[in-house]
Parts: sequence; structure tokens; C-alpha cells
Amino acid sequence: MRHALQQESWKSLLPDVNDWLSAVRLTAGAAVVSGAHHVVAVKGHDDNKDLFTLNAPKLPAELQGKITAAAKALGWRLSAGSLHLSIDGATYTLVAQNSTRVHASALARQLGLDAAKAIKELRIQHLAFAVADGLPALETFDGYASGLYNTPGFKGSRKKDTARFPAAVTLAGADVNPEGLSATLELAKAQVLVRFLQDAPPNYLDPIKFADIAKETAQDFGLKCKILDKAEMTKLGMGSFLSVADGGSTEPRTIVIEIDGKDNSRTVALVGKGLTFDSGGISIKPSAAMDEMKYDMSGGAAVLGAARYFAKVQPPTKVVCVIGASENMPSGSATKPGDVVRAMNGKTIEVLNTDAEGRLVLADVLHYAVSQYKPTLTIDIATLTGAVLMALGCVGAAVMSNDQATAQAVLDAGNHAGEPLWQLPLWPEMEKETKSEIADLKNIAKPNVKGGTIIGGMFLKEFVGDAKWAHLDVAGTAWSCQAVGYPASGGSAFGLRTLVAAAQQVKA
Repeated sequence: MRHALQQESWKSLLPDVNDWLSAVRLTAGAAVVSGAHHVVAVKGHDDNKDLFTLNAPKLPAELQGKITAAAKALGWRLSAGSLHLSIDGATYTLVAQNSTRVHASALARQLGLDAAKAIKELRIQHLAFAVADGLPALETFDGYASGLYNTPGFKGSRKKDTARFPAAVTLAGADVNPEGLSATLELAKAQVLVRFLQDAPPNYLDPIKFADIAKETAQDFGLKCKILDKAEMTKLGMGSFLSVADGGSTEPRTIVIEIDGKDNSRTVALVGKGLTFDSGGISIKPSAAMDEMKYDMSGGAAVLGAARYFAKVQPPTKVVCVIGASENMPSGSATKPGDVVRAMNGKTIEVLNTDAEGRLVLADVLHYAVSQYKPTLTIDIATLTGAVLMALGCVGAAVMSNDQATAQAVLDAGNHAGEPLWQLPLWPEMEKETKSEIADLKNIAKPNVKGGTIIGGMFLKEFVGDAKWAHLDVAGTAWSCQAVGYPASGGSAFGLRTLVAAAQQVKA
């Protein structure tokens, strides 16, 4: 059957690390764990990268001396990669710390990623990470779990194999409470879900499948969930969103999940762009790397991941997660450049380029979120513009906001989470570039106008009214991310940590 894959349960396709995270015994313990294989961080020297010093202050000085002497006796250099040692019947792996001067959380995650790569061929029952000075132990585990992620689910022959992963992991010498350990495991599980959704092929993860997965996830954790189909969206007047879906053969969906907080007197709205495939529509993209447009739902995936996390780690206030899921395809029924559509808030939009479709989806989804829930804080996340790569490369995401205090809160959340963010201004002088001669707005500026990422943010601002709102453009970081502490290929789950941290900062 051509689409037999569609019939397979998404849970059966999840990577093995998902099962492992539900079974692993994660603890914090003594500096030296009897019977465990220890991972030890090693720092290079600024003036000579091959000179090294162990970064394991809790290990006994005598043991540090033996490890260092053994490595030097072998003539080991940091540039040679990781090193496995056996000393007095115990085993160790030395892993070099990344020397890039970035956030400690990112460095810790990179250490975990590198450790996963270094020991992947070893059968270890009990793994211990020797706590490193300046590197949060929980983030090291986060990186390690991320490094175990793989994508065998869509291969013809696959077999679950969690036995190759350690049954127990100890953060040796770390001072971490049980709540922190539990939250770290839940965040790691949320990341697995996000990356699975990102990496899934678009003939499997279409808008309806995306909605089904969201609904089933909500049901599993007892969350309130509603899915708006095309008829309901039409009744609500979501003409901007629906114009994007007109060219596809699969109906769009709006996904809404509510999570009760410790105090529901205030609400945080997290809104995600969920384009499960973006061909550009009639304004079709070049064929080179078009397969990567399956990642255009990365913002929506991050929002669903946040819902998955908050289902287990209760937020301080109510959180509502809203995702606009659609395809953007060319066909005889597709929206044409020059068409005018009406958004849910009543504004009309001249569609000059059908490849600037994410803002058309978010226009209605943002208005729905702010009008239905009156949130204290609204954050949308989207792979919105290719222009953001020109501005920030593939290392950090752009932040724009209609309120400086809100922008700063999101920047602070990103800093807390170790996710590189940079604020771009919504220059008042550029607002006129969103105005159309025949409609209220147009979805792109004139060809001679630069600052495409800012134009995208300026357009979205028209649909949040007076609500305090921030926009994250993660088009450069959602996949094949170059930031320290992120997987180098495939979906990165970038933005999930910022969404979680920002929502947790809002107090009732």
C-alpha cells in the first residue's frame, strides 16, 4: 500500500531513547561511584589546546593524578578525541570540553553530546558523569540523552534495543534535588517528541496526523484538547490561514491544548507555526533542499513539546498551546499571488508571495489565542524567514516584540535556558512596508526593501492587538543547528527550552 506507513502508530516509531528515558535510573550521588563507568571532562589550555587539565574537582586528588598520568603515558592529546582508560579495575572516558566561549548550559550539553558519541559502542550498565566545575550537571545529562537520539523508526527493518544504553546514570558529586532530576527527564522526553515530529517524513506527518498525535498526547496526560477542522476554522473566519491550505489535498487543523497551572488567574499562550511541508505554493521554491521544508513545522513541534513537558511539570500559571498545522502546496485551487484574503480579525491581506505563508497561518492563530484566552504573555515560534539566516546565521534565533519588558523577559528566558537569542527591532519606519494599496496589509514588502525578518515580525504585530507578545524566528536554528550544545544534523528542538523557561517565569 502506497501510504501504509500512515497507518503505523507514531509511538511505535519513536526512537529507542524515548523508552530508555522512562526506564533509566537517574540519580545524584557520591563523587566516585563503585562499579560505574565514569565520564570525566577535560579542559584544554588557551595557549596550547593539547595541554589538558581534568575538570572534575570532586574526584579524589590521587585518582585525578592516576588518570592524568595514564593519559600522558599514552601520549594522548585533546585533538585525538576521547580516551578510554582502565585504572585499578575501574573504567573512565576522558571527553574534551568545547572551548567556545558560550553559555555554561550549552557547554554542558555539548559535553553530554560528545560523551554519547564517545561511548556509544561500549556496553555500560552504570554510567557516572563526574561533576565538572562551571558546567551544570543536569544539562550534561540533557546533552547525553540528546546524543542517544536516532531515527530507526522509518527504516524497513527495525528492532527496539535499549539494552545498549546504561540502566543507571549518576551525576557523581552533583548537588541536585529529586525534583530537578525528574524535571530534566521530562524535558528530555519532550525533546524526543519534538525532534521525532521534526524528522518525520511529510507523507507521514501531515496536518491531520500532527493533530492526532497532539490529541493523543493530551489524552495520555489528561490535558484539555480541541482540534478545529476546516469547517470550524471557516466558521471562525480564519481566511488567512485557510488560504495557505487551499492548494493541498489534506485539510488543515488548529490544535489547542490547555494546561492548568498552580494558579489559573493568568495565562501564557504559546503559539506555533506547523507547516508540515512548505513547497512555497504557486510561488514555488527551488528544488534544491526542498526536502528540508518538512522542518517548517518546527515551531509547532516545540509548542507541543512544551505542552508535553508542562503536563508533568506543572507551570505556575495556565498555559495554552495553539498550533496551526497545514501544508502549502501548488495546485489549481491554490492561492495565487495577487489574491486578497480576510483574516479572523477582519483585516484583509494581499498575498503577493505564497511562500510567505507562515505569517498568514500565524495571523489567524495568534488572533485566536489572544482573543479567546486574553493571555498575560503570548509567544509565537516559527521558522518564518530565510532572511534570519542572513542576520544571525544558524547559531541563534531572532526575538521581536511589541513591548520591551516582554522582549527582555524572553531574552532572559533564553539566557537561562542557554539558547542563543538576539533581539531585532520593529522599526516604526518599516511599518508602512506592510500596508497594501488594495487591502489593509500585504504579506511581503517591495523587492527593494530589506530586513525581511523584521517585516515578518511587523506583519504579525497586526494580529495581537494590545496583548504583550514576542515572536521567535527559528528558521536558522530549528534543524542542522550550529549552536554549541545542539545536534549538528536533523531537528534540534531549538526554542523548546526558551518557551518552558519563559512560561515558568510568569507568576500568578
